[in-house]
Formats: sequence, C-alpha cells, structure tokens
Amino acid sequence: MITFSIYALIALGFVVIHNVTGVINFAQGEFAMLGALVAITLSQDTSLFNRSVAVRLDWPLPVSIAVATLLVTVIGMALYRFAIRPARTRSVIVQIIITIGAAIALRGVALIVWGTDPYRLPSFTNGAPIRIGQAVMTQQDLWMIGTALILLVLLYIFFQRTLIGKALRACSINRTAARLMGINVNTMTFLAFALSAGIGALAGIVVAPRYS
Repeated sequence: MITFSIYALIALGFVVIHNVTGVINFAQGEFAMLGALVAITLSQDTSLFNRSVAVRLDWPLPVSIAVATLLVTVIGMALYRFAIRPARTRSVIVQIIITIGAAIALRGVALIVWGTDPYRLPSFTNGAPIRIGQAVMTQQDLWMIGTALILLVLLYIFFQRTLIGKALRACSINRTAARLMGINVNTMTFLAFALSAGIGALAGIVVAPRYS
C-alpha cells in the first residue's frame, strides 16, 4: 500500500500532462525532487553550493510546503512556456526529448545547488508506529497514503465537475474539436503542466520524510 501511494503520487503528474498533450513528461521525477529539496531548504538549516552558502530560514513546515509547491509549479509553467510551447508544432517525440533534456538540466542544477548529500524532512506528525496485522506503518506512511487518496478524489472532482477540468478532458479527447468549440488548447496545456508540477512537488515533499 505504501509503495502504491508513492507510485500513485508521482504518476498523477504523468497522467495529467499525457492526457492533455499526449506527451510523457520525463521531468516529472525532477519536479518531485525539487519540491522536497526546496521545502527542506526553507524549513531547516541547509548548506548549499558545496557547503559554501549557509541558509537558515527555519520557516514553519506548512509554509515551506506551500511555498515549495508554488515555486515548482512556476518551474513547470516555465518549462512549458519556454521549451514545450515553441515546439508545439513538432512531433510528440520531439517534445518528449525536450522533457528528457529538461530533466537532465534540472538534475544538474540540483547537484550544483544541493550537492550529493542526502536530505530528509522531519515527519509531519510524531507518534508510535501503527501495527495492522503483520504490517507496521509509521505516521508518515499514513500521510503518504492519505495524500494520494485525497489527490485522487480532488482530481476526479476537478475533471468531472469543473468547467476547466472538462475543458482539459476535451483537449485530451480531441484537440482539434476542442479548439473549434472555443477552448484555448495552449492555455489548457499550460494549466496541465502547472498542475502536474504542483502535484509532483507535493508528492516529493510527502515522501521526503520517509526516504532521503
């Protein structure tokens, strides 16, 4: 169940972009990584740039999570605006290759800024492990499972009940027909990348206390 929740959190971002554009975003893992590292930097003492810069912000964890998610969302929007959109008339393969290049670039930037040392967020809640039959689960495991389930429900409501969600679904079914019906496909794709990046960042943050 824990492994499922990790895969589900990361896969949600893949699905959002692929459904709208047909592109597999290979930078999704980097969105998760950046979300976790930014949240760690904002919430606790961190040494950056090969320990040459000490950052001591010590923001409250909920604020750090919100700001980190927002910053990674902006990065996802920038990826679309400056890398994917200029190639929107090219084949899907070209756009996929661009996301691979973006993943390599983001990973390189992260190595320069944070180095190769492992980082870990503190658990969101403290408490004794919970035993269910033969399985033992930590408090953070419950956060991971709960976050995955809540996001699944919220995304279902978003895509099924909201006008923007229905527009995104229309783009995924038939982009040409959606455009003829007055839907701005470029805007919907922009929103898909933003939503995917935010989900990826949140996934990385929730997983970070469990895995460095």
